[in-house]
Amino acid sequence: MAKGVILVVEDDDLQRELISKNLRREGYEVISASAPSEALELLNDNPVEIAVVDYKLGQESGLELIKDILARNPLITPIMVTAFASIETAVEAIKQGAYDYVVKPIDFKKFLLVVDRARERFKLQHEISELKSRLEDKFSFKNFVFVSTAMQEVARLISRAAQSEATVLVTGETGTGKDLIARLIHFSSKRSAGPFLAINIPSLPETLVESELFGSEKGAFTGATERKIGKFEAAAGGTLFLDEIGELSPSVQVKLLRFLQDKEFYRLGSTKALRADVRIIAATNRNLERLVSEEKFRSDLYYRLNVIRINVPPLRERKEDIPPLIDHFLRLYAEREGKKIRGISAEALQIILNHDFPGNVRELENIIERAVIFAEDEIVTRSDLPVFLEMTSEKELDPESSKPLPEKVRALEIREIKKALEKSHGVKSQAARILGLTERMLSYKMKNYGLEK
Repeated sequence: MAKGVILVVEDDDLQRELISKNLRREGYEVISASAPSEALELLNDNPVEIAVVDYKLGQESGLELIKDILARNPLITPIMVTAFASIETAVEAIKQGAYDYVVKPIDFKKFLLVVDRARERFKLQHEISELKSRLEDKFSFKNFVFVSTAMQEVARLISRAAQSEATVLVTGETGTGKDLIARLIHFSSKRSAGPFLAINIPSLPETLVESELFGSEKGAFTGATERKIGKFEAAAGGTLFLDEIGELSPSVQVKLLRFLQDKEFYRLGSTKALRADVRIIAATNRNLERLVSEEKFRSDLYYRLNVIRINVPPLRERKEDIPPLIDHFLRLYAEREGKKIRGISAEALQIILNHDFPGNVRELENIIERAVIFAEDEIVTRSDLPVFLEMTSEKELDPESSKPLPEKVRALEIREIKKALEKSHGVKSQAARILGLTERMLSYKMKNYGLEK
């Protein structure tokens, strides 16, 4: 597969073919033009990532073409090729939006390095653009639904945090919406025009966390075949969300502390100090105070992170938020599925309210999404709910038992999970379908109930 599409605009036939040939040899797909009008036409039908533009195109200016290209697609990364090697030319090219410039006669070894860096920049810009367009609506305050007093306090803290540049620590159980809160803070802050990047620390091998955060130089470790831009550099001017910060290794804790203190960091394999204007929001479902007392988490880093603390209460402690959340998710998924759903039956609502929600809001959203998919009428009924949830109705929970409701729910969920696993011969994906759960939620419940073995 081609690395990407490059547009080469050069009025000299020999030069145009020479540049194109070298780029194709490196695995790029190349389209070419000899004039600005032809180049702009090619932009309409091709997903161009990089534009290599000559400074003089007959009687026309390559600088004006770069302006026109960026007006059509600001994500394209232009490179200026010029025979006029002067500081004034370089400054003029950069001002018009060129990423870099190359002097004729072209040293193709250096030229290809410039192109590779330009492609890396394009990918970062494209990723940031997609994130912003995808998240700005999804993570606006209209999706932050609550009525409880506890969440009113959370909203107040979000508002205060959005007005500040201070580091934020968001705590709470898995599924409570810590990532949503981080995005709300970012998109309500003066950094909203900048990138929002997130990294889930446990999802990466410990050996790769440092390079993912701080970047790495070519040859810094086995497999490092090129320079890697880390999240700190990519998030410059915006916010970096460090999810599950309690899982950070001691060595990386030291480097994160240095950044929080001095705003400096080093790429892996480099001795050159770099700086980045990045705001840090961290989140954890672990007790950091306990980790500090057990000397598993640095106390100085903890205090640096814990400037603004937002604790998100679990859903079972604020059940008054469940009905408005259900209404919100019903509208959201009914619109997606093209269905007219007016609400939920009283019986189905009671069954949901009886549930303990170990997976919190994320679990509730999953339940309502599934219910909307299976609903055949305008009202979601008990029959539309997942099997495991239906089994928690009061009638089936042995009302004569003196155990509290959460313990009854726990016992029944364990029983039903075991039955589903037996029926599916231990295949979790099949067991999840039987129970009406995602495989991820089933894995979470198995871990929570000690059923992994």
